[in-house]
Amino acid sequence: MVASKVGTEDITNIGAFGRLKVTLPDFAAVESAKNLVTRVKSRYPRTDGLTYTTGVDKKTNTLTIEVVRPEDVKRKNKTYKY
Repeated sequence: MVASKVGTEDITNIGAFGRLKVTLPDFAAVESAKNLVTRVKSRYPRTDGLTYTTGVDKKTNTLTIEVVRPEDVKRKNKTYKY
Protein backbone atom coordinates (compact mmCIF):
# COMPACT_ATOMS: atom_id res chain seq x y z
CA MET A 1 0.00 0.00 0.00
CA VAL A 2 1.27 3.48 -0.80
CA ALA A 3 0.21 6.18 1.64
CA SER A 4 1.21 9.60 2.89
CA LYS A 5 0.92 8.54 6.55
CA VAL A 6 -0.13 5.70 8.85
CA GLY A 7 -2.78 6.25 11.51
CA THR A 8 -3.64 4.55 14.79
CA GLU A 9 -6.69 2.94 13.21
CA ASP A 10 -4.55 1.43 10.43
CA ILE A 11 -2.37 -0.25 13.05
CA THR A 12 -5.11 -1.44 15.39
CA ASN A 13 -7.08 -2.93 12.46
CA ILE A 14 -4.32 -5.42 11.63
CA GLY A 15 -5.65 -8.90 12.39
CA ALA A 16 -3.96 -11.65 14.38
CA PHE A 17 -0.69 -12.64 12.67
CA GLY A 18 -1.43 -10.05 9.97
CA ARG A 19 0.90 -7.71 8.16
CA LEU A 20 0.65 -4.16 6.86
CA LYS A 21 3.28 -3.06 4.35
CA VAL A 22 3.26 0.67 3.62
CA THR A 23 5.46 2.73 1.30
CA LEU A 24 5.71 6.29 2.58
CA PRO A 25 6.92 9.46 0.83
CA ASP A 26 10.17 9.89 2.77
CA PHE A 27 12.23 8.43 5.60
CA ALA A 28 10.92 10.99 8.11
CA ALA A 29 7.40 9.62 7.54
CA VAL A 30 8.71 6.08 8.06
CA GLU A 31 10.30 7.04 11.39
CA SER A 32 7.14 8.83 12.46
CA ALA A 33 4.99 5.78 11.65
CA LYS A 34 7.42 3.49 13.45
CA ASN A 35 7.22 5.69 16.55
CA LEU A 36 3.43 5.60 16.31
CA VAL A 37 3.52 1.79 16.44
CA THR A 38 5.46 2.05 19.71
CA ARG A 39 2.84 4.42 21.16
CA VAL A 40 -0.03 2.20 19.98
CA LYS A 41 1.59 -0.82 21.69
CA SER A 42 1.48 0.92 25.05
CA ARG A 43 -1.77 2.88 24.75
CA TYR A 44 -3.92 0.25 23.01
CA PRO A 45 -2.60 -3.18 24.03
CA ARG A 46 -4.05 -6.08 22.07
CA THR A 47 -6.58 -8.24 23.88
CA ASP A 48 -5.36 -11.43 22.15
CA GLY A 49 -1.92 -11.35 23.81
CA LEU A 50 -0.11 -10.60 20.56
CA THR A 51 2.14 -7.62 19.90
CA TYR A 52 3.38 -5.47 17.02
CA THR A 53 6.79 -5.56 15.41
CA THR A 54 8.22 -3.34 12.69
CA GLY A 55 10.71 -3.62 9.88
CA VAL A 56 12.09 -0.80 7.74
CA ASP A 57 13.44 -0.79 4.19
CA LYS A 58 15.39 2.46 3.91
CA LYS A 59 15.92 2.17 0.16
CA THR A 60 12.21 2.16 -0.68
CA ASN A 61 10.89 4.00 2.43
CA THR A 62 8.75 0.97 3.25
CA LEU A 63 7.54 0.13 6.75
CA THR A 64 6.26 -3.36 7.54
CA ILE A 65 4.11 -3.75 10.65
CA GLU A 66 3.38 -7.30 11.77
CA VAL A 67 1.32 -8.83 14.58
CA VAL A 68 3.25 -11.64 16.26
CA ARG A 69 3.53 -13.62 19.49
CA PRO A 70 5.67 -11.74 22.03
CA GLU A 71 8.09 -14.67 22.25
CA ASP A 72 8.71 -14.45 18.48
CA VAL A 73 10.01 -10.86 18.68
CA LYS A 74 13.74 -10.72 18.04
CA ARG A 75 15.24 -8.03 20.19
CA LYS A 76 18.56 -6.43 19.48
CA ASN A 77 21.01 -7.14 22.26
CA LYS A 78 22.38 -3.72 23.04
CA THR A 79 25.55 -3.51 25.08
CA TYR A 80 26.97 -0.17 26.00
CA LYS A 81 30.67 0.40 26.50
CA TYR A 82 31.71 3.38 28.57
